[in-house]
Amino acid sequence: MDEDFLRELYMEMYPKLYQYAWVKLGDKQLAQEITQDVFVLALEKTDSLRQSPNPKGWLIKAAGYAVLHAQRARSLAQARLRPLEEDLAAPGREEGEQYGLRELMIREDWRLLSSVYLEGRSIKEAAELFGLNLEACRKRLFRIKRRLRKKLGEDRKTGKGGEGHDR
Repeated sequence: MDEDFLRELYMEMYPKLYQYAWVKLGDKQLAQEITQDVFVLALEKTDSLRQSPNPKGWLIKAAGYAVLHAQRARSLAQARLRPLEEDLAAPGREEGEQYGLRELMIREDWRLLSSVYLEGRSIKEAAELFGLNLEACRKRLFRIKRRLRKKLGEDRKTGKGGEGHDR
């Protein structure tokens, strides 16, 4: 009974929810993940979904919240990286010269970070390019950024790096 109920909703609503997420986010991979997450939530909360006077509306609302969460996460990540990207793209300087970024990380880390944040590849594309699975690529980028933020924070505290400081 629950299985049939969920199967019918899935068959009817998956394409609509996916299309909604894709249009809002402009990222097919993320839209697919969000749509799948909505149906995982529906499975976990089948009782609530079944009791809803409008199960389709329940799914649409859940997708809306998931998209909003993804947009906020993306905005936060972009805000955190914006100063780094501005420094990396400063005219008249080689990539990463401002803070000696090439010296702060191994070559492969630099290539991965720059392929996503400077060349505009999606994480999925970067994962394929570097022979990583998607989750490993995400984790590696997270760790690279964490190490870089830590190192840049140390350099700024000691007066190394940044505008007006020669190395």
